[in-house]
Amino acid sequence: MLLALVVGTSIKAVGVLLISAFIVIPACAARLLSRTFTGYLMLSAALGALGAVLGMVVSAFFNLPSGPAIVTMQLAIFLVAIALPHSKSLET
Repeated sequence: MLLALVVGTSIKAVGVLLISAFIVIPACAARLLSRTFTGYLMLSAALGALGAVLGMVVSAFFNLPSGPAIVTMQLAIFLVAIALPHSKSLET
């Protein structure tokens, strides 16, 4: 319910594509890095916040639009998560 409320109100502010990226990219990166569901939830929120802060800093430094800068930083975090070696592949 809370997710639907956030998405519904945010679409007008930043658009459908950016909202989808804000929700999906940190969750995907956290899924690659976490072993437990609680860790997944906490890490997803932390990576989303980290991407937002880094995106805002890059946006201010280079005078870029904030939405695409945030998504670019989240993409960079996701690519780092993919590049890290994963030992989860042995789990069932």
